[in-house]
Amino acid sequence: MMRVEKSLKNFLYGSISQAISSLLSFTVRYALVHTLGIEAVSLNGLFTEVLAMLSLAEMGVGTAIVYNLYVPLRENDEKKLAELMNLFKVAYRWIALAIFTIGILLLPYVHLFVSKMEIDLGYLRLIYFLFLVQTASSYLFSYKNALLNADQRVYIISRISIVVRIAFTIISIIFLIFTKNYLLYLLLQIAMTLSTNILISVRANRQYSFLKRRDHLPAKERKQVLSNIKYLFISVLSGKIITSTDNILISTMVGTLQVGAYSCYTMIIHALTSLLVQLHHATTGGVGNLVAEGDYVYTEEVLRRLTFVTYCPAVLAAVGSYTVSTPFIRLLYGEDYVLPMPVVFVCVLNFLIYIIKNPLWSVVDVSGLFAQNRTISLIGAGLNLIISILLGRKWGITGILLGTGCTLAIQSLLKKRLLFRRFLHVTDRAYSRLIWKEVLSCILCMLASQAVCSLLPVSNLCLQIFLYGICSEGLTIAGQWLLFHRTPEFQYMVETGKALFHAKKKRQSSP
Repeated sequence: MMRVEKSLKNFLYGSISQAISSLLSFTVRYALVHTLGIEAVSLNGLFTEVLAMLSLAEMGVGTAIVYNLYVPLRENDEKKLAELMNLFKVAYRWIALAIFTIGILLLPYVHLFVSKMEIDLGYLRLIYFLFLVQTASSYLFSYKNALLNADQRVYIISRISIVVRIAFTIISIIFLIFTKNYLLYLLLQIAMTLSTNILISVRANRQYSFLKRRDHLPAKERKQVLSNIKYLFISVLSGKIITSTDNILISTMVGTLQVGAYSCYTMIIHALTSLLVQLHHATTGGVGNLVAEGDYVYTEEVLRRLTFVTYCPAVLAAVGSYTVSTPFIRLLYGEDYVLPMPVVFVCVLNFLIYIIKNPLWSVVDVSGLFAQNRTISLIGAGLNLIISILLGRKWGITGILLGTGCTLAIQSLLKKRLLFRRFLHVTDRAYSRLIWKEVLSCILCMLASQAVCSLLPVSNLCLQIFLYGICSEGLTIAGQWLLFHRTPEFQYMVETGKALFHAKKKRQSSP
């Protein structure tokens, strides 16, 4: 129960932090749209993904070292932890340098990512350079985040991040309103990133005194970690290609200004993703400790439980955003930013797949199957580009997004097969049935909710958002209860909730 309570604490702090952060993001986006226009919003979305591609220079360092932190944390081996963290520090400094160097080499060609949009080349390159500085600087001091994560203390990161984010958001909006200067806004984003990482680093130093030690990992162990990093590079590269190319392909194949409209929808999706992925971050440390104990039958059971717990809020978010996002965009930004419903449907379905895959991918990451995972990653990267380009030529944005969704699904199926056959050595039938049931249930709820909402004779956008939200969430809750209330995963979730409630009540009543 201690592992569950720690995960719940991390999730609650992370969720509150992310909810506030998402609200701040909407506020800043509103200020950008109404002070600088669709051009700034489009470039913001484009360069965010271009620089996310450069972040593949991390090469799996984080995952590889976090994997090695679980056992020494459980055994309280401070010497080993100090050795790993010192390796981590050096690795992340090289990462920052690698990102900056590669980014500078791409600077003369940055205009190739922009199409059907008139903009001064020097100004475009300066914007790109500021995005590059922010991305590279995000790796300075940030390596200690991994230790807090592995030790199930994500709530510390959440508390610091939200305080800094609120302060800099207020400052950014004030400067946008009075100066309408996009470059100044980007400079403030760099300052926010550095401030957050420095404060988290200081907090980690107080929490873990062994971080002051200068112990170095033995050559043999360092070689093993570097070997894992080599294999994880392909996995990281694949993930970046899959999740960080949609805006780039839309910009080059459809038009840069279309990125602005699409990014308004993805802002909603990213806000929901960031909120729900807190559950993934909150449980990663617990999953790593569980795998380290070696009970693989129980690990498979926990995987199904985590997948269902992850799915429950995800399906509510998916169906709600499918019905509500378009009237919300009309209200906030105007008709020019509205996308066709087939695009919204695929975008939301991709969101669901991305969220419910996290428990599976988390177990694979901490299972040590680094070398075996590289083939799956290569297949995923290749398929994503091929399918997205082929379908994008035929169906535009819808085709590009379909390519992303297909790739995520194929990779998940291959990772599931690898995990169950090469690590857990148990049948995957129960897990597979659960996943298919979840995806089909979500699709049915999306279609049913949209059909019912379209019958509501409401023209006022505020009232439309409210009624669509109530209708879609009510139908979804009823549908999920009918389909899942007898499953063992549902029963576990209910019993765990009761146990946590009674435990908290007992502590409060104790003298």
